Amino acid sequence: MTESFLHYLWQFQYFDKKELVTTTGELVSISSPGILNTDAGPDFSQVKIKVDQISWVGSVEIHIQSSDWYEHKHNDDAAYENVVLHVVWEENKPVYRASGTRLPTLQLKDRVDKALVKSYTKLVNNVGHVPCQAIFPSVDSVTKQAMVDRAAMIRLEEKSKQVLKFLQSNQGDWEETTYQLLAAGFGFKVNKDPFLQLSKSLPYKLIRKHRASTEQTEALLFGQAGFLTTKTKDEYLTKLFNEFTFLNKKYNLSQGQLHPSQWKFLRLRPANFPTIRLAQFAALLGNSDNIFSTLLTTNSHHDLQKLFQVQTSSYWKQHYRFGKRATGSVPELGADSRDVILINTVIPLLIAYGQSRDDWSYVDRAVNFLQQATAEKNKIIRLWQQLGYTATNAFETQGLIELHNNFCQRRACLNCTIGSSILKPTV
Repeated sequence: MTESFLHYLWQFQYFDKKELVTTTGELVSISSPGILNTDAGPDFSQVKIKVDQISWVGSVEIHIQSSDWYEHKHNDDAAYENVVLHVVWEENKPVYRASGTRLPTLQLKDRVDKALVKSYTKLVNNVGHVPCQAIFPSVDSVTKQAMVDRAAMIRLEEKSKQVLKFLQSNQGDWEETTYQLLAAGFGFKVNKDPFLQLSKSLPYKLIRKHRASTEQTEALLFGQAGFLTTKTKDEYLTKLFNEFTFLNKKYNLSQGQLHPSQWKFLRLRPANFPTIRLAQFAALLGNSDNIFSTLLTTNSHHDLQKLFQVQTSSYWKQHYRFGKRATGSVPELGADSRDVILINTVIPLLIAYGQSRDDWSYVDRAVNFLQQATAEKNKIIRLWQQLGYTATNAFETQGLIELHNNFCQRRACLNCTIGSSILKPTV
């Protein structure tokens, strides 16, 4: 038995209410179970009940055993003085208010269908990635779609919160925040951290000052990344080395410089090497003086894709690393990779900006961009495909990732529309 299951039983009133009485024999009538509280304080607020013909409006606190009231020290917390009913699975100890009066207690263990308890226990104890995977294909499509949409919005909301944290650390500078988040995006999963560290040690204002020169932009990025520590026979590397030596002295950048060992190349395809991603990032930054403003005025997914379809300098069309010429031409940033950056960076930025300005047109635009983007491909999405759910766009795949990670893996079935529909009693 879990408290979350008891919350579910109370919220949807899935228990026998015939001749409902407290543990001391007082008649109970429930007009409204109230509103679930996800913050500190009693579990449900604005509850409307009658106890022994006296009407009450207040809170309900829920525990597995009544003694948990004292274990959680609610007796010393003024926030619990407005509790009008204590709902428990089992009363093992009477509970008294500070005034000395006994708190009305409703015991549920003999009022809940045993089949419902069994179904819940079986569901949350399932060892599969998706607890309801055996039943999932038979759940109606409307219920599944509603939950996927809801999960997608939860995921976008969480991502936007991270953007706002970056914004706060950057004193409200949207351009600097966008630059840092885009850097992390170009690092993808493997090199996200060093890319982010690089952007924090190399302010965007310096990039903007030198963006008209491809060599200077690359010198700043590759030098601060730790790839320009010595001259070699490679003519282009030597040019960047000389440029960075001058810029480093001018702006005193040495303190935040990264070490080459921080960058991961192992098990990456050459097109995903951090050196290639840095060159592509440099090309993107060179195309716009105000990258955030450019993103705000881009009105379609197609235009966003085009914005990130950057052309690197000629050197990086023929090299994957300094001094090592590629056997063929180096591919540009692919459509799928561009979408990954858009999904993880641009979309959260637009949502965070819309929320900060209380302008929901940006949120709508972000969702629309996601719905135009191609469905992601990864092991989580393949898992849902095996269960019969094939996503048609990136908005759905974001929802499926959120559903898997923060509902299925956490066994939060009672907070899931799909889980609730499966557990809903037939009578």
